[in-house]
This record gives sequence, C-alpha cells and structure tokens, in this order.
Amino acid sequence: MVSELSLSIATAEQKSGYASIVSQYLHHLADGALRVDAEAVGEVAGCVVETISAGGTVLIAGNGGSASTADHMACDWAANALRAGHRFARVNSLSVNSAYVTALANDIEFSEVFAQQVRAVGAEGDLLVLLSVSGDSPNLVEAAKTAHEQGLTVVALLGNAGAVAQHCDLVVEAGAGDYGLTEDLHLALNHAMVRVFRGGRPHRYGWADASPPGKEGQ
Repeated sequence: MVSELSLSIATAEQKSGYASIVSQYLHHLADGALRVDAEAVGEVAGCVVETISAGGTVLIAGNGGSASTADHMACDWAANALRAGHRFARVNSLSVNSAYVTALANDIEFSEVFAQQVRAVGAEGDLLVLLSVSGDSPNLVEAAKTAHEQGLTVVALLGNAGAVAQHCDLVVEAGAGDYGLTEDLHLALNHAMVRVFRGGRPHRYGWADASPPGKEGQ
C-alpha cells in the first residue's frame, strides 16, 4: 500500500515565502563575501604558491562539509599547479581516505585523525590548511599543534576565531559562524585562490589556456 505524502503541496503563498528566504540567504552570502579580508586571502594563496614552488607539501583538513571542501581544494590546487608546470605538486586532503580516517578514529581517537597524518607525512617547510566553521574542532587544534612541532606553517579559513586560531600563523574569518555561509564562502575563496594561481585569468569551460600561469610571453 502506498503511504500518503507527509508534506502537502505548497501553496502559491508558501512558495513566495520560500523565494523570500532564498533571496535573503543570497543577500547574506553577498554581504559576507564583501566582508572577507582579501589581503589575508591573498597571503594564504601566497603561502600555497610558495610551498608548491619550493617542492613542499600542502595538507588540507576539515570535518563534515569542510572535509568535502578540503577534497575540492586539493583537487583544484593540484590541477592548477600542474597547468603551471609543477608536474609533481603535492597537495593532499587529510579526509580523502575514509578507511584510514576511520581506522585512526577507531584505533586511537577522533581528535588524532589529522595529527597522526601530519606526523606521518608533514615536514619542515610544508603547509597545513585548516577549514572549520566553529573554529573549535579538537582534531584541528591537535593537527595545528603537531604541525608546528614538525616545522610546518599553519593557516586556517574559519567561521569563528575559536581555539584553532590560537595555533595558526594566519587566519581568515568568513561567514560569521553561519554554517551555510561559511562553507559556501570557503569554497568561493578556494576558487578565488585558483584565479590567483592562474594569474588572474578566469577558468571557463571550453576555453583553452594560451599559456600556463606564470609563463605568459615565454
């Protein structure tokens, strides 16, 4: 027997209310974007470029939605480093191997899932990028502490300057702790940094690059 739908069909008035909520969110997102410290984001981009150019490793970590953003960033930064001529760029998300992450959580404890990976692969001159809405995630705090012990630079994109910020060399705040706004803005900042890596050129589908970033006129 087919059960009845628990949600009734929205009336025209309700749909108008939904549109109002969407419009409000988009206005908040635009306002949040304009409040981001572009100079600080540029410094983060510089840290990433310098680390890759020097042959170092960029490690990225986050929980939940920020874990998927970490994966997205690792993909974008590695791909654009390749286009720029860095054939062996090392950009790794510490959340991408779910089997390893859950093994560490189960065998040690969840607060160590990123710190253990930093101990295993991090070295002096490398860069750790942390993503968090709360800014208080214990596993990110432990990762930052471990990174400094290993000689890494630590930067963070946060929604709130919580405990994580106390262990970072550079912090960018965005979204005022609102989960949706912060996570959306973090992904937008990723794409802004990709444009930095591309020398300011947009990356549009179907457009072939005339030359890799940094090699114009060669």
